[in-house]
Amino acid sequence: MKREGKRLKAEGKRTWTNTPLNLFIASCSPSSFIPHPPSLSRARSGQAVVFLLLAFTALVFVLLFNVDLHRIIQRKDQAQNAGDAAALAAARWQGATLNLVGELNLMHVLALATQAPAAVDAITNMQARLCFTGPMTALFAAQIAAKNNHIYVDPDMTSLLTEHAATVRTEYNTRFNGEMYFAEPWVGAWSEYADMLELIASDGIAAGPDNTQFYLDPSTGHPLMEKAFYEAVESSNWCWFYLHARGLLESYDSYHDWPPLPDPDTTDYADSEIFGIGLHPYTSPIKQLFSASDLEKLIQEADLGPVSAATLTASNAMDSVETWYVYNTKDWTAWDLIKPDGEGSFPITGPVRAEYDYAGADAVVRVYASVDRMTPGLDGGSRSDKVIWTSAAKPFGYLDTDNKKERPDSAADFVLPAFRNVRLIPIDSASGSDNNSSDIDWVRHIKSHLRPYLDVGPKPSGCRYCRALATWEVRAFRKVGIDWLELYCDNCNVPSGGGGQRGGGSRRGH
Repeated sequence: MKREGKRLKAEGKRTWTNTPLNLFIASCSPSSFIPHPPSLSRARSGQAVVFLLLAFTALVFVLLFNVDLHRIIQRKDQAQNAGDAAALAAARWQGATLNLVGELNLMHVLALATQAPAAVDAITNMQARLCFTGPMTALFAAQIAAKNNHIYVDPDMTSLLTEHAATVRTEYNTRFNGEMYFAEPWVGAWSEYADMLELIASDGIAAGPDNTQFYLDPSTGHPLMEKAFYEAVESSNWCWFYLHARGLLESYDSYHDWPPLPDPDTTDYADSEIFGIGLHPYTSPIKQLFSASDLEKLIQEADLGPVSAATLTASNAMDSVETWYVYNTKDWTAWDLIKPDGEGSFPITGPVRAEYDYAGADAVVRVYASVDRMTPGLDGGSRSDKVIWTSAAKPFGYLDTDNKKERPDSAADFVLPAFRNVRLIPIDSASGSDNNSSDIDWVRHIKSHLRPYLDVGPKPSGCRYCRALATWEVRAFRKVGIDWLELYCDNCNVPSGGGGQRGGGSRRGH
């Protein structure tokens, strides 16, 4: 009986496991959820970890890039605000200096009318000093404006200005045959000028003056003094040679072909090299410039005191040969770069009003701002980018003649108080904007690399401009340009102004 029961029990078990219902129940039993073998589970788990790490790394890079982008934009805005504020601050002091020199011109007339020779000498000496101290105050004001807008001192620009102060102190005082090579506008001028430069530089330069005159002037026409020449070589811009240095590609053979570099102009140093206001002394009787009645009216309009035409005539003021400060016609010209049309002009709409249509006495400043980037670079570490912003501004004013606004220099180039406001202007329309005198690499090239190149030719150097000269010396490089221009020179067009014409205007500007 026991054996039979065991047999039946075993058969019943087998029958239960073979029914569909039992199969379904068995599939839902806890034993069906037993994990897969450990090796397969770990492999799949490792793939997920790698995917998550890659996704997390990409997310981190995106976050860092967005943070860097925000910081770069913010720093660029700060640099723009600082550059604009610095240029406007400098231009305000230029205008104030011009007004003060103009008032002193009229006070000079009054001093002659009252027969006060000591006052006459003091006024003339003060005007000579103002042509330097006014622009130096403008330079100092530009530093304050830049620093107030979170632009910090740039050591290279500070070093550049300090070096020039030393140059002024030593070389400007050099004498040849008993005469100073750089004529002093007043006795002891160069030592005092160097003191002012050193004092400003000692507090650090945050806004560099970019249109100074103490390096070789690109307006001389020497190609080696034009940054555009180097840019054309670097980018193989053959049209630049066709438009600005036609024939240079064909005629050039070696560095011996370059003409000598021009010497600095030492004939007229009555005006500051930095933020100059474009004035110079002119010696003549005042009657060659104005009538007695005109002077009477000008003095009364300036509210400097009562004086009559009869008094001016009787006191011999009209005939006395004196030194007056007038606008330098070389600097104060028609503002040809601000025109509705014309080659290389900045495009505008409509004619320029007389009170704005003149060049001269403008300030161009350059600021540098560093941005420490968090996104790793090619070197595997963080890197710092430099933001550069250049701004330009100038004072504006007018003479009200018979209820008609005229240029400030319309009164026989005689300086009168006329300047009322300042404006930002396009950089390319500013005088000396091509000087780039706060571009450290450019200045070092001009000061230190050009003359050795003219003596011995190009040498291996880390200077980008020197590398461009080395490229220029390769005959095959110039031959490519010659061949290209033979085929495509008709495509080289001079940019034109506004009015819907092809081209446009300057590539820079506010």
